[in-house]
Order: sequence, then C-alpha cells, then structure tokens
Amino acid sequence: METFPKTEPQSEGTDSPELKRVLNFWDAIALSIGIVIGSGIFAVPPLIAANLDTFGSMISVWVLGGLLALCGALTYAELSTMFPQTGGSYVFLHKTYGPFPAFAYGWSALLITYPASMAAVAVVFTQYLHRWIPMEPAAQSIVAAGICLVVAATNMLGVRLGTGILKVLTFAKVAAISAIPIFGFALLKGDFSNFTSGGITPSGGWSLSIWALAMAGVMWTFEGWADTPTIAGEVRDKKRDIPKGLIVSAVAVTLIYLAVNMAYTYLLSVPGVAQSTSVASDAAAAVFGDAGVFWVTALVLISTAGSLNGMVIAGSRVFYAMSRDGLFLKSMGQVNPKYGTPVRSLAIIGIMGAAYAYVGSFERIMSYFVFNATVWFALNILAVFVLRKTRKDAPRPFKVPFYPVTPLIFLVVIIGLMIQLYRDNTQDAQVGLVLILVCIPAFMIWNRFNRKK
Repeated sequence: METFPKTEPQSEGTDSPELKRVLNFWDAIALSIGIVIGSGIFAVPPLIAANLDTFGSMISVWVLGGLLALCGALTYAELSTMFPQTGGSYVFLHKTYGPFPAFAYGWSALLITYPASMAAVAVVFTQYLHRWIPMEPAAQSIVAAGICLVVAATNMLGVRLGTGILKVLTFAKVAAISAIPIFGFALLKGDFSNFTSGGITPSGGWSLSIWALAMAGVMWTFEGWADTPTIAGEVRDKKRDIPKGLIVSAVAVTLIYLAVNMAYTYLLSVPGVAQSTSVASDAAAAVFGDAGVFWVTALVLISTAGSLNGMVIAGSRVFYAMSRDGLFLKSMGQVNPKYGTPVRSLAIIGIMGAAYAYVGSFERIMSYFVFNATVWFALNILAVFVLRKTRKDAPRPFKVPFYPVTPLIFLVVIIGLMIQLYRDNTQDAQVGLVLILVCIPAFMIWNRFNRKK
C-alpha cells in the first residue's frame, strides 16, 4: 500500500547552486503590493456594486476583505519565520502535512493558480492596451499571451533586475491610483450624498449567495499578499523582512482599496459604479476631464504589468522549491550561474500563463482560480493550529497576535466561502477538485519512478 511519508523539504540543502539572499524589506513590500494591486480594483467594483447596491453594503465587503487579508498576513508571518525558505505556501504545507499536500499544491499552482491568475491580469492589460492600439480579438489573445512570456523572460536576466522593475512599477501604480481619491475629494468633484443613500442593506436584502459572490471578488483583488513568503529564502533578514512586508502591505492595500472605492462612489454614485464598464476611467474623467481617461489607461497598464511581474517571481519560486525537494522536474531547480535566477521555472510559468491567456476569458479564469485558491488558503491557515500542537517548542520569531482568534476568523470565513462557491458554481469547483484528486495517483507514480532511479 502506498504511503505518503512526512519528510522535510530539502530545498536549501542540495548540491547545486541556490538562490542568494540579496533582497530586503522593500522588495518584500513591492512583491506583495505589486501582485495585489493588479487588475482587480479596476474590474471588480462594478460587479460588487451591481449585487450590493448601497454604499454601506458595498463598502462592508471591502472592509471585511481587508480584515481577512490582515488576519491571513499575520498568520503567514508566523509560518514564514518558522520556515524562512524559498517556496512560501508550498513549504508550509510540506512542513505541516508532508510531501503529498505540498505536491498537490505545487501542481495545482502550475495547472491553475498562477497561470490562471496571470492570464486574468494579462487579459485586462490587453483590453486597456486596445484603447491605444486597436486590435482584433485574435490579436488581443496573442498580445495577452506575449506579455506573459516577455515578463518571464525579463526576470530570467537577474533577481535584482526583476525586483527593481517591480519596485518602480509598484511605486508608480500606488502614486497614480491614489491620485483618484486625493484629487477627487480635494477638488470636490463628486456628491457626498452618494454615501448616505440606501443604508447598509442591499435593496434585495442580504443572502449568503450574494455575499459569497461579492466576497469571492473582493478576495481575488486582495490575493497576492500570500505570495510574499515565496521569496523568504532570498531576503537578507529572514526573521523580520517577510513579516514586516506582509503586515505593512496588507494594511496599505486595504487603505488604498477603501479610499478608491469611496472615491468611485463619491464621483459616480453606487448605480454609476455598477453600470460602468470602465470604472477607473469614468472616475478619472470626472476629476481630470478627457485627460483622465488617457491617464487611467496608463495606470492600468503599469498596474497589470507590475502584478504580472510579481506573479512570475512568486510562482517560479514554488516550482524551484518543489524541484529541490524531488517533487518536480530536477531541471526546474537549477539556478543560472550568470544571472542567479531559476530560468527554467521562470520559463514554465511564463509558458503556462501565456497558454491560459491565449485561450481563456477573464470571468471563466477567475472562477477556476478563486475556488482552487480557497482550498489551499484553508490548509495553510489550519497549519498554524497544527504546528502549535505538533511543534510546540519550535522557534517562532514572530507569533500571530491574539491567537487563536486571528487565524480562526480567516479560517471560518474561507471555509464558508469555499462551501458557498461550490454550491453556486459546482461545475467550476469540481474542475479544481478533480485536478487536486488526480494528484493522488500522480504522486504515487512519481514516487515509484524516483525510487527506480
């Protein structure tokens, strides 16, 4: 009978060259914020406003999303200081549950999580680029795929280059997106009565289905902070840089999202947000006139390019760590001696993202991605509870405050959301589950193959 032995990850103990600790706190911040603020804040608010058609109900899910992101970030901060290795969630799962869950996570990351998320962002990038350079639908698909490949290729040329570009893009996008609420309120271009109409209850009343749909969208816009620990093996101060980066970025993104959504409402009203096909452009046009549309197009292009860059960095580190542990192709764990990057892991994530971008649509990709991500979120948060029992005396340079309440809040919500998403979109959820279940025989075959070598 096949068993799944609980072995320790060996990603930092092989004979081949390793990734070097050359990154710092600001790189961690740039990775987290750079991934999180991508296309979601430009695409999701109208979807939420259409279902939660009062300001109170709409903003409540954004507040809850920020609270959950902070709870999750604090929990991941503890895990990252316990296991400051390259790979993030992959390492947490391996250390807590053994190689099979880590194997399944890694293959899910390869087949769904990273390429689907990359593709969704690339599709938005291309849709906005179309405003400057008109393209047929077929050409847009090619461009969306091409941007995934270009970003991956750029990151092959050096860790410092990749993170340097990421920091520039992150600073630019934060400054640009913050200009909408800053100038919108300063110039009094909207109507404060938009905040007081309708109360906190949607016109159709609250329902679990509507809430789950809204929360799925909000969590997708916040997703990305969990990728920060993937570079834990490359930061200089492994005890402080990742926890600080997680916490600061979660708080910063929450404040930015709340400010932007308030600006959208102030400038356009909740019905205006719901009816908008390009909410950021409409809001910017209300503040800056015709120039605002051009400016927002540039903002979205910068934002999505930065988000893609961060996803490529994070995803490649997962595949690198898997390879170093013998759970993925050995070549994926090789570090290029000239550039110091895992070039093959970067290549595969670029190719997979490009494939999804070429054949998929934004809405369909997001539905696959969100459910699959909730499964791994739940297991990673649960890992803190498991490790507090199984490794009581293990060093914890950072402990999640208010334990067990903080991780429990995230865990309860994520499990509830996962159940509701399954009920509301059973077919897409089953696709994600089947891919996870297929990993069981795949893992057995992989083990037997490796033992015969």
